[in-house]
Amino acid sequence: MKKTLQKVGILVLIFIIAVVVYFISARNVMEKETTVYTSMDEPTLPVIYTELSGIQINGLHGYMRDMGNQAARDSISVLPENRDLHIRIVEYGTTITGISYEIRNLSMDRLVERTEVENWSSLNGITNATLPIQNILTKNKTYLLKLILRTGEKEIFYYTRITWPDNSYAADMIRLADEFSRKSMDYNQARELTSYLETNNTEDNSSLGHVTIKSSFHHLTWDGLSVEMQGKPQITFQEFDGIMGRIQVNYKVLISQEDGTKALVDTEDNFSMKWNEKRIYMMNFERNANEIFTGDKESYSGKRILLGISGDNRVHIMKSSGSRYLAFQVNGDLWCYDQKDKEMIRIFTFESNQDDGVRSSYKKHDIKIMSVGEDGTVDFLVYGYMNRGKYEGRTGVVYYRYMADSSTLQEQFFIPAAESFEQIREDVNRLSYLAPNNMMYLMLQGNVYGIELTSNEFIVIAQGLTEGSFAVSNDGSRFAWQEGPSLYESERVHVMDFNTAGKQEIEGAEDDYVRVLGFVGNDLIYGLSRSKDVWLTNGRMKGIPMYAMYIVDNQMQVEDEYKRDGIYLSDVSAKDGRIHLKRLVKLSENQYVYQDEDTIVCNQKIDESSMKGIGWYASGEKGKVYFVQTDVDIEGDSVKVSAPKAFSYENTSILDVESAQTAQADSEMIFYAYGNGHYIGSSRSFVTAMEMAYDQMGYVTDRNQHIVWDRIDRKNVAAIKSPADEASKIIKYLDSFSGSKQYEDGVILIDGGGCTLNQVLYYIGKGIPVIAYVESGGYVMLTGYDSYNISLYDPETQKTWKMGLNDGGEYFRALQNDFICALSVE
Repeated sequence: MKKTLQKVGILVLIFIIAVVVYFISARNVMEKETTVYTSMDEPTLPVIYTELSGIQINGLHGYMRDMGNQAARDSISVLPENRDLHIRIVEYGTTITGISYEIRNLSMDRLVERTEVENWSSLNGITNATLPIQNILTKNKTYLLKLILRTGEKEIFYYTRITWPDNSYAADMIRLADEFSRKSMDYNQARELTSYLETNNTEDNSSLGHVTIKSSFHHLTWDGLSVEMQGKPQITFQEFDGIMGRIQVNYKVLISQEDGTKALVDTEDNFSMKWNEKRIYMMNFERNANEIFTGDKESYSGKRILLGISGDNRVHIMKSSGSRYLAFQVNGDLWCYDQKDKEMIRIFTFESNQDDGVRSSYKKHDIKIMSVGEDGTVDFLVYGYMNRGKYEGRTGVVYYRYMADSSTLQEQFFIPAAESFEQIREDVNRLSYLAPNNMMYLMLQGNVYGIELTSNEFIVIAQGLTEGSFAVSNDGSRFAWQEGPSLYESERVHVMDFNTAGKQEIEGAEDDYVRVLGFVGNDLIYGLSRSKDVWLTNGRMKGIPMYAMYIVDNQMQVEDEYKRDGIYLSDVSAKDGRIHLKRLVKLSENQYVYQDEDTIVCNQKIDESSMKGIGWYASGEKGKVYFVQTDVDIEGDSVKVSAPKAFSYENTSILDVESAQTAQADSEMIFYAYGNGHYIGSSRSFVTAMEMAYDQMGYVTDRNQHIVWDRIDRKNVAAIKSPADEASKIIKYLDSFSGSKQYEDGVILIDGGGCTLNQVLYYIGKGIPVIAYVESGGYVMLTGYDSYNISLYDPETQKTWKMGLNDGGEYFRALQNDFICALSVE
């Protein structure tokens, strides 16, 4: 009987366990039926390297769509004398079935060559091939090379610019950059580099996160730390035109610290070089370093999460309303610290333990935190080039939501964009706002979209926007834009409050134009001008000066007005609660002259610094050490580090916003400024873009990637032998010239008004005279220069004479530096 009861009890227990297991399994099945879980796929695309004099450079990353010329700015590959360009393809397990290439001019309107590569060899995961580029290139011209790899059913696109120079200086520059980076890690070897430095006692040597050509020798050599390069550096030749070169070297440095631990630092060296007679001169050098945060127990000290070596504005933080959760973006990763449960979550990273880092650590993306909830929900954007996962090889913006309760990273949507990472970053930083009604507002490629996060449906708020025609409030919640393509001749301004979705409009009186000038805090600044008050300079419209400026709150109530008898405004800018105005007086019809500047100090509360919650202290070992400030002390041994358990793609969508995008609405050129290895910004005004690039020894391009000005690419002496003949290329356009423009014959005319004489000498070296307007309303031509003088030519009298550089600079400055510059491109 006792044994029978035992058997019955065992059977009952088994039955109960079976029932529990069944219901748990059923529930899990039901959950899996409604939610799709997966993990981020590992990188799969091959990487292509080009070769220069036996040196492997320019790691080209693949794209899964044709990018046109938008990826062209990343690198330039220099052809040998026989034009055979050797490439090395690291396959990473991919089977290559075909290789072909196309060569076009930078404007993409002329196909130079299309060739299928017949022979290549593959061994141990490496494919070697030689591109037999035909003898139809022009020496010292720059072209776009598109490589196409076929891997079964897929085509993968790779881009670099190419040039066929008449010298071998490029290889010497590459070697110098590589040696400079390596030798700077050894105090004794680095002594060989001192001739390239321009050490200045006023330079800030406090942070290893930023080192320049003006830094001290001690700072250049890592402040005496024991450092060692890890792996091979990635060398990218960014620019070369025969005498000027720009090179970026990316590598990791392992620092041995006094306490016996080691720190790994992502390092980027940017070089600007110039060949001058017999040697290479270092025109500029900048190093940016970011310590890789791992979340290990050494990462905590008191009320600090230690981030290590970095730089201002490279780390961003957002707290939940009750400060339980601290989300911070660092080095392309997103982390979140739970102050209550003492848990550190690495929410997002492209890094991979299975990859060699060339692809997963590719730094062409970034993260923007949109919101942090007190329940641990974190909404954020990942934008730029997608290193791995389902969008690998694409550029655009992904919206993610991390849900702490289920430890799930949920993808909301992906917006493809055929733009470079840094141009996408400019758009995202200008306007990306999450409204309380679950609407996401985003600017991309001149359009502003509103995306409803429940349905992923989108609407176009504004389209065809160009530089200077819109503004966003400091907190991103208000947006104002002009109607129509003209910067100066808009009859209406639209204003939208994203928090309420309400729209308002501003119109002037009859024959008035309205212009968006910016925001101070959340208050809109706009100006009014009269259609009759056109400002003409030597036959060109310089603008329409404003007779009044207004500041209005979010109810469109006027908070301040600036209106003075006889005073007009040309330029208005707002910064740190101050509005700066350039004032003009009218001389006669359509003629104005600059008088002075004025400043308005506003009481509007300006948003707190982006560095709030981020601090630094001076370490005796590593200089400035950055940290995230916490509310309570942290003991490293007690912190649990984790990652999301799953990715969810249940409700994701690919938003086809490109079908809603419009072409540039007007014919005005946009200028793009670059410096220290990176894109800086853009402007309709050439002089504004040039000023952005100037202090960084940079350069300016048009939208087709043609370099239209370069600070260091200027010969010491230049003379145009037949100025009248060369000037004929541009004189035919002068009567109709109203602003910077590229013509069908490849001539680009640039309104250089406001540039200094020294800055426009660049164009003489390119072979076309500079038009300089003089007192009579006529013009002379600048046709040559040396270290002391400029040469001038009067087309009416056909006389040539010289003027001292300093005297010439003062003479043209008094005439408002009214220049028209030109160059010829293919």
